[in-house]
Amino acid sequence: MKRKEIVLTKETRKKEFVKRVMDAISPHLTLKSFYKVAIKINLSGPREIYANTNYETVDSLIFYLKDHFGISDISVIEGSDGAYYYGKSTWDIFYKFKYKEVELKGAKLINLDELPHEYNLEVATFAGPREVSYTGYEADYMISVVPPKTHNIFPICGSIVNMLGFVTAEERAFLFGAPITELKKLSALKNEKFIQLLENGGKNFARLLKEITPSLTIIDGLYGMEGKGPIRGSPVFHGFAVASEDVVLADSLTTYIMGFEVDQVPYITFAYRMGVGNNRWHKIIGVDPSQVKFPYRPHPLFPKQKLWHEYYRQRTDKFSYGNASRGHRYSKKEKFRKGKR
Repeated sequence: MKRKEIVLTKETRKKEFVKRVMDAISPHLTLKSFYKVAIKINLSGPREIYANTNYETVDSLIFYLKDHFGISDISVIEGSDGAYYYGKSTWDIFYKFKYKEVELKGAKLINLDELPHEYNLEVATFAGPREVSYTGYEADYMISVVPPKTHNIFPICGSIVNMLGFVTAEERAFLFGAPITELKKLSALKNEKFIQLLENGGKNFARLLKEITPSLTIIDGLYGMEGKGPIRGSPVFHGFAVASEDVVLADSLTTYIMGFEVDQVPYITFAYRMGVGNNRWHKIIGVDPSQVKFPYRPHPLFPKQKLWHEYYRQRTDKFSYGNASRGHRYSKKEKFRKGKR
């Protein structure tokens, strides 16, 4: 598998954040001036600021693409999972978090929920395999921009999970391996069933990623979310960014920076095994990961999430190990934390 470059930057100034990471990754991009570009954002929270891709980051990225690459055809796209489960539309979330303003910048705003979902993907669930429908969006180059977050099913939620917005809203729960009724009672699931959930979800997201692969991933770690992510967690002022045309590699490095083991995240393991990308970095452009590594407080279900790692390790002799932290213990609950800078 051909290795692609990966960039890690350290920056806490909002106005310089996007410029710094894009200046570093731009010489290594396959992006052309005549390309039609789609920016896939993540709006998983109907109210929570830190659960979502920051508008100012996207605004700066649009400006950078126009100014440095001469790109004129830019769309910002999303199908909001949070909107669906709270009885709202993706348009409601667009308006709430200022995304309507991208049209003033000359970009188009696209609600993926309104597009035809004409493609089918077989996914694994507790009840056996089934098909879900997903949409596509015509673009020459897709940029996925997400914040780093902990998750109630997977240890971390990165760019790979961001592809969920392409799936029909009422079928998105099946990507995690179970119907929504089962997902609402996660803490009550027995260990064996929780392991199966992670196995199903990891394979399902890897399969979806093979069908819809971002051309460039940007992890916007100016702020992150820890604890009860991906929606109800606490914000972390972290000040880092990861960028790569290898989405698996970007999510892997982000996992390490957040203080988890890469091999604890099922969708990263399966995406690597399916040949979508690399899960180990060879050389990093920018700062050393140790300069920005800051262990996030894991989701309360993390003890169960770790069980999949042990199960998977025992049943295969092809498993490889990383040297990332196994997490971090905290003596008190914090509403807001600052990463090391």
